[in-house]
Amino acid sequence: MIEIPNELKIILGIFVTAVVTEVLKILSAKLNVDLTGYKAQVTASVVGAILVLANALLSNIPAEVAPIASQLLVLVVVVLGAFGAYRVVRG
Repeated sequence: MIEIPNELKIILGIFVTAVVTEVLKILSAKLNVDLTGYKAQVTASVVGAILVLANALLSNIPAEVAPIASQLLVLVVVVLGAFGAYRVVRG
């Protein structure tokens, strides 16, 4: 069975946290209500739902192509890591 690599889970969590934070800021401004206290709960539920959905989709991959799909996920992690390392070195 294919599973999302832990590094990709972390990257996904960071991205979703940033998006949820911005959405809550916009909603707070439009509704004139302070929603900043709900950031952690909303982020945790959205990240959990996305990871469950992604793992459910990955479980539908046939066994004969599972190694290829697993290596593609590792490639995504390496490419995203390379972009991050370049950004840190470049400043």
